[in-house]
Amino acid sequence: MKKTSFLFALLFLLTSISQAQTLSERTDNLVIIGADLFTDFNTGAAYENFDLRGINQGVSVYTMFNFKFDNTPHFASIGVGYTGHNFYLKDSYLSRPYYDYAVFSDAPSDFKKSKVNVNYIDIPIEVSFKIKNQFKVSAGFKFGILATGKSKYVGSGNGIFLFDEDKIYRAKFGRINNLEKYVYSVTLRVAYKSVHIFGAYQFSDTFKNGSGPEIKPISIGIGVRPF
Repeated sequence: MKKTSFLFALLFLLTSISQAQTLSERTDNLVIIGADLFTDFNTGAAYENFDLRGINQGVSVYTMFNFKFDNTPHFASIGVGYTGHNFYLKDSYLSRPYYDYAVFSDAPSDFKKSKVNVNYIDIPIEVSFKIKNQFKVSAGFKFGILATGKSKYVGSGNGIFLFDEDKIYRAKFGRINNLEKYVYSVTLRVAYKSVHIFGAYQFSDTFKNGSGPEIKPISIGIGVRPF
């Protein structure tokens, strides 16, 4: 994901903090527009030449419609959104993105960047419980539909490309053949007014069974949305 995407998401977070209450009032608390910035930690099994760095930043944006419960401040929500995951590799790169199984090869020691980027269209469902009109706890489920899967390598061509080994190359592959079409996650948010701490666990595999690394990320981050 390009750096501009994260700058846009950060700007959205900052402006939403100031506009969240106004939006909430105008829609009579029926509509939520929110965003999350997070990092992923993989809980899946080991895979050859697949080792992630400590921080794997991602972004999520969404809109949801609220269904209020009678005689209570609590409510349920359903909506649509987008989530982008970036899995940064420590010392390897995806060398066969178009095969039916994933192969990760050793990268040169001086490489700059190597990552797998996966993007989903989401259908989130949540139940939210308000506490003392300022705190809120939301628990839910998110169904993700694969939109795109890409990989990127930035570094020298030493041992990779049959060209100038000392030149810095930027290799992008716009398709990964063996990703699962659907993923499933449970989510949790703990909010104070417009700002919340976000957590999610994807309990389904990112890659098709037996065709790639077992990526089942835990996502932890911060976000904003109308209270």
